[in-house]
Amino acid sequence: MNKIVVRTTAGETIKGHSGDFSRHKPSFLLSSTDGSIRINQTIELKDLKAIFFVKSFEGNFLHKTKLYFDGDDSYGQKVIVTFLDGEEFIGRVETMHSDPDDSGFFIFPLDSESNIIRAFFLNSAIAGIQLYK
Repeated sequence: MNKIVVRTTAGETIKGHSGDFSRHKPSFLLSSTDGSIRINQTIELKDLKAIFFVKSFEGNFLHKTKLYFDGDDSYGQKVIVTFLDGEEFIGRVETMHSDPDDSGFFIFPLDSESNIIRAFFLNSAIAGIQLYK
């Protein structure tokens, strides 16, 4: 099961586990714990901005994100993704050209020490993508 943090287009953040996510399905099952109660909910991709696959739910708020790639520099293109709400994310993508039938694309953070392992961004929540030098 993957630890994921879901960001909705309405600004809501939901944390939980899922082994059910697929970019080719319109929804997936998210399991979370609210105190001692286990909650299973269906998450619709059409309502999402991004899905972050994370190392921990707590993260490290003292960590300063590096704006340079500190790994194998041959992987993918460095891009800045701008969401419709103005938020930006700098990362690496395999390709800037996705299948028009896909709901989105995977992106990897530049910083290997980031709490984010990878993310899936929904095309419908993106205002633009540009190359990052």
